[in-house]
Formats: sequence, C-alpha cells, structure tokens
Amino acid sequence: MKNKILIVGAGITGITLAERFASKGSKVLLIEKRDHVGGNCYDCENNDGILIHKYGPHIFHTLSLIHISEPTRPY
Repeated sequence: MKNKILIVGAGITGITLAERFASKGSKVLLIEKRDHVGGNCYDCENNDGILIHKYGPHIFHTLSLIHISEPTRPY
C-alpha cells in the first residue's frame, strides 16, 4: 500500500515536500487556500503585462547587532 500524505500549504516547503514524497511513490494531497502555489514567492503579470512580485520583499528585522572583529576574507 502506498503512503497517503496530506500537506497543508503550497508554499516553498509544501510544494518541495509534495514533489519529494510523490517521486518516492507516495500519494500526495496538497491543500492551499490561495489561488496559486509558491506562497509568498509567487509572481504574476500586472494589468500592463509586467511581471511583478505580488507580495513584495520580506525583510526580517532584529534587535541584535553583528560585530565583526576581523575583516572577512575569501575562503
């Protein structure tokens, strides 16, 4: 019997897991509330036919500061 997998959310993680499980022979049901897959990485054409990133950039702010004591050098 094949495994039956339910994945809720078709963002990057959801679609990646769905593909991985399906490629190994599992039966996958992927549920998404939006009308597209890809989560916040989704892009589409606007009314002028220009490809846009619908949800805009996501920047994560933090209160911690990074102090670099030595100059970085290439590896």
